[in-house]
Amino acid sequence: MPKFCRPSLLFFVLSVFVLSQMGCQKKAEEKRYEILTKTVDEMTIVYVEHVGPYDRLEPIFGRLAVYAKEKSLAGNMVGLYYDDPDVVPEESLRCELGIQVKEGFKPDSGYMVKKIPAHNVVYAIMKGPYDKIALEYANIMKWMEEKGYKMNGPVTEIYLEAGPEVPPEQLVTEVQFPME
Repeated sequence: MPKFCRPSLLFFVLSVFVLSQMGCQKKAEEKRYEILTKTVDEMTIVYVEHVGPYDRLEPIFGRLAVYAKEKSLAGNMVGLYYDDPDVVPEESLRCELGIQVKEGFKPDSGYMVKKIPAHNVVYAIMKGPYDKIALEYANIMKWMEEKGYKMNGPVTEIYLEAGPEVPPEQLVTEVQFPME
C-alpha cells in the first residue's frame, strides 16, 4: 500500500477535513441573517405602553392577540423598544407593543394609535427565539457604526411569524434600527 494511503494517515487527513468543514458550517450557522438598509413605509399601529422588564411582555402580547381577534385585525404585531437593557434599569425600560392597523382605526379605551412616518432603517430578518435575536443587537449596532450610520429612534421588531402555535425555532422577526 502506498505511504499516503495508510489507514492512519488517511484517517488523520479525513478527520482534519471533516473538522474544518464542521467549523465552517458552525460559523455559517452562527449568523443566519443579512444586515441591510431600506426605507420603510409609513405605518399605523394600535398599541399599549409598557414600563418594566422586557422579558415580561408575554401577557401584554397575549392581550393584544385577543384584541386583534375581537377587532378582526390582520396586521403584524410590533414592538418599539426605547431603552437599552444594558444601560437602563429593568424597572425603567420603556416600550410600546402593538398591531399594525389601517389609517383611521379607532381604538378602544386603554389602547392608543400612532402613525410612524416613513424612515430609513438598518434591518435584519431573523429566525428563532426572541432571547437569541436580542443577543444579535450588538452585532448589528457594530455594523452600523462601521458603516457610519447613527441610530435615530427606537429599535422596532416586527413579528412576521409569531404566536403561541409557532415553535420558538420557527419564529421570524424583522428587526429595524432607525437611522439618520
